[in-house]
Amino acid sequence: MSTAVTLRKVRRGLHPRHAWIIAVTAVVEIGLRTTRLPRLARLLGVRLGVDAPPSPDTVPLDPRVRFGIRRAARAIDRVLRRWPFGDTCLRRALILGVLIRRLDPTLLIGVRRDDDAQIAAHAWLVVAGSPLDPMAAQYLSFGDVTPE
Repeated sequence: MSTAVTLRKVRRGLHPRHAWIIAVTAVVEIGLRTTRLPRLARLLGVRLGVDAPPSPDTVPLDPRVRFGIRRAARAIDRVLRRWPFGDTCLRRALILGVLIRRLDPTLLIGVRRDDDAQIAAHAWLVVAGSPLDPMAAQYLSFGDVTPE
């Protein structure tokens, strides 16, 4: 198969959303390697939080909004599956944060102790008090961990 045929197949399968995600992913990758996380989050328009306790008066997200977020997350997964530098939760959260900026997401980073006494870290987004990642409940955000 010639290179031209291969390129046509790639172009045909590339949705405009994927092209945008690839561009954002490249910016995130460069930012992670050249600047500190607070500055990168600020430049991307994603608020970096240290604490997001669940609020009893949190209004659940509209199902259409949740559907849009899941759709964006699936598109990000498709791109990151082929990304040569890995697909960490931090990259995923920053990219999704850019895509849903209008919802004013907050990026949280937390830790937990695994069964074998290893420390595991995780990054996730919170929108309107609702964590977008179901695994978030297993982690303590840094605001919960740091001494007062």
